[in-house]
Amino acid sequence: MKGLMLCAGLGTRLWPITLSLPKHLIPIANRPILFYLIDLFVKVNIVEIGIVVGSNENIFKEALKNYENKKVKFEYITQKKPLGLANAVLASRDFIKDDMFLMMLGDNLYDPAIENSINEVISMAGNCQIIIKEVDNPHRYGIVDIGNGQVLDVIEKPDNPPSNLAIAGIYVFDKNIFTACKNIKLSCRGEYEITDSIKWLIDNRFKVEYKKIDYLWMDLGKPEDILDANQYLLSNISSKITGTLDNNTKVNGKIILGRNSKIINSIIRGPVTIGNNTVIQNCYIGPYTSLYDDIKILNCEIQNSIILDGCVISDIKTTISSSIIERNSIIEGNISKGRVIKFLLGKNSVVKLNN
Repeated sequence: MKGLMLCAGLGTRLWPITLSLPKHLIPIANRPILFYLIDLFVKVNIVEIGIVVGSNENIFKEALKNYENKKVKFEYITQKKPLGLANAVLASRDFIKDDMFLMMLGDNLYDPAIENSINEVISMAGNCQIIIKEVDNPHRYGIVDIGNGQVLDVIEKPDNPPSNLAIAGIYVFDKNIFTACKNIKLSCRGEYEITDSIKWLIDNRFKVEYKKIDYLWMDLGKPEDILDANQYLLSNISSKITGTLDNNTKVNGKIILGRNSKIINSIIRGPVTIGNNTVIQNCYIGPYTSLYDDIKILNCEIQNSIILDGCVISDIKTTISSSIIERNSIIEGNISKGRVIKFLLGKNSVVKLNN
């Protein structure tokens, strides 16, 4: 069985971050989102994975060089225009050939324990198997109607949902999905919907089965979703200190501190993860903060934030919170305490603050 990961989305709700970095590669707990999904493929013994991308193939190639399991083979598939998930599936035809395949959406996050449910859907005998989960806002998702152990109907983002059971971004297909994708029309959203393709299978008497889960599933489309995912992953870390802490630094809670990183005269309240070659001096770093590599932070208070490599932040006396700051950004100033500030900054941003 092969794997297929869909990563061609533009991530417009995460601009300006995604103007330079695909959302699938945004690090949470200092590891790209996509890596956690590839872990699931590996756990179910799928190591031949197609990555559907847009015009940014080189960014994915460079990032995936760092994936830890070198037995995994990646093939990059270009979706020329963002015309929907069914169009992305058709673009993968030469890679998949006539094999069964497991497909995931590259901007989702799951409880690692979902591995067992993935194995279950792989072992089913249908032409299509999907994982579903109850949701509070079914109008935002592809929703299914079920009965007698099979999927009876599927509707994309319905105004009047027949249930609150959403497709949770994990699918198993046989080769008939390619015929289905060729026989659907553009939706009112201007896309070829994978839900319409699954409905075509149902209408043409192919067998569509499901597995309902209660595990955590997060659709990471907005900045607050990314930060929530970061909180979830940091809540489960184990402390590991490779860098150095001076005698004036106090640590409370779990912390990961990478190679050649230094913390000087600071307070660290975990869970926090800090990458390699990072310097923190005269700072308070609060819970649920992920700092990547080669960062310098001086005289600041930061919490519940993700800061990517190469950033420099200095002399911000008030608290930076709920922020995502892309690579090589500079924030400096002389702001007094008394309010919380929030940033969503693209690559190479420069911010100078004054009272």
